[in-house]
Amino acid sequence: MKVIKLVEIIAIDELQFQNYIDSWHNQKERISPSSCETGTISFQKWKETQLILAQEDNHPAGMVRAETLFLIEDNGYIIGAINLRYAMTEDLLKFGGHMSFGIRPEERKKGYAFIMIKLALNRLRVNGITKALVTITRDNKPAQRTIRKIGGKLENAYESKGNVIDRYWISL
Repeated sequence: MKVIKLVEIIAIDELQFQNYIDSWHNQKERISPSSCETGTISFQKWKETQLILAQEDNHPAGMVRAETLFLIEDNGYIIGAINLRYAMTEDLLKFGGHMSFGIRPEERKKGYAFIMIKLALNRLRVNGITKALVTITRDNKPAQRTIRKIGGKLENAYESKGNVIDRYWISL
């Protein structure tokens, strides 16, 4: 039986992380959550930046406390990632919400997103969030199904840059 768990960024190995990122690039897909994009910085520098963002009071102006967690197997293989935000800005209320998430392309349609989000919702709850906002582009049907399965209720939708964005709330 495969054992999976949600872990903090400090538990992530550079080789496994690069393998995870490569799986997105090999499919020519944009990495989700975007917090996993390293750009041109080293893995270590990226990790340090993410750890700063996770601190209560030490994040750049205009940013909120956020942390990226990873759904992994016991051997360190990364299945997916989720970025949690513990406060809202006007921009996050429109697009982004309390979480953004992604499952590596070859691991989709196996129920991992549901498991990862359920585990992450506990983390939001412990940090005082009672309702979590998730925004999803209308064409992302798998994410919409997952959020509805978890209990997400569609509040409204709006158009942005040619995309329809659906706003779901999940009661914790």
